[in-house]
Amino acid sequence: MRAAVVRTYGQPLSYDVVAIPEPPPGEALLRVRAVGICATDLKVASGSLDGMSTVPVIPGHEVAGDVVAARGHPELEGRRAAVYLYDTCGACLWCASGRATLCRSAVRPGIERDGGMAGFVAVPVACLLTFGSGLSYAHAAVTMDAVTTPWGALHGRAGLRAGERVAVVGSGGLGLNGIQIALGAGAEVAVIDPAPGARELAVKLGAGLAVGPDELDAVRAWAGAGGGVDLALETSGVRAGFDAAVAVLRPGGRVVCNGYQPGLEYGLDSRRLVLDEIDVLGSRVASREDARAALDAVERGDVRPHVSRTLPLARVNEALGLLRGGEVEGRLVLEPEDTAPVDGSTQPA
Repeated sequence: MRAAVVRTYGQPLSYDVVAIPEPPPGEALLRVRAVGICATDLKVASGSLDGMSTVPVIPGHEVAGDVVAARGHPELEGRRAAVYLYDTCGACLWCASGRATLCRSAVRPGIERDGGMAGFVAVPVACLLTFGSGLSYAHAAVTMDAVTTPWGALHGRAGLRAGERVAVVGSGGLGLNGIQIALGAGAEVAVIDPAPGARELAVKLGAGLAVGPDELDAVRAWAGAGGGVDLALETSGVRAGFDAAVAVLRPGGRVVCNGYQPGLEYGLDSRRLVLDEIDVLGSRVASREDARAALDAVERGDVRPHVSRTLPLARVNEALGLLRGGEVEGRLVLEPEDTAPVDGSTQPA
């Protein structure tokens, strides 16, 4: 089969012929139909992501396809499935307390093990989330991160409630879905983003207000008597985004952060933090149960991930370049062209 491979950090990915994986007991073989890419893949390619395995590694953590074989689970074979990101130990402090995404033994596709930028991928059976034929592979794939991550931040970490006023900072791959999740929960949403096109798209999705970073007074005015929003979702991963999120919070408000960059510090005046009792929360993806709920919401049409473009996997470096240059609205999806038989052959299709 063909696969995109990180062989040297900081260099373009190779597009190589590699062996089709042979899943051990407890794992399934998935024929990959779609794999989403995001800033995490840029971190993988550069070697800057925590928990990285040694190279070579096949990236791709937003994965969907067809279950070809699942030893001991014949009911899964032939089903369409997306891949939940975390294979955890199930026994540590964090797993036992419902915080399995903090499991120090967690293994993620495309990071600690080979991922979905290939014709086939081996994945734990427990990580398969099936879906029906009415949902596209592309939308199912990006749901595993681009929808599940803001879902976990808003519903899990921040405890979003109906009637709240929410500011979403960054109207990109995560933020566009965060808007829809908040609206679906009965909240009202304002968006802060420097790009006019991103703001226009946010309004089309139902945001009540969309402004640039220099218009924060408009967000506070929109929020009403409390002097700011109840909750801010920060997805941009830049210091200015965090500062804007905090600036539009009311006293007693909370900010939940999805975006980050290794080595980047966020800061908050201690007086504001203490006297206004601001809650600052970090959130990394979500539980398997949240991923299932997010996939169900996408399958119902309650959340519609924005896939702006689809490219063949062979153009992976072009796709990463577009992402690196900030030229991607929503999510970009890669489609493997490999149709090699499941016989262990290493020959290209």
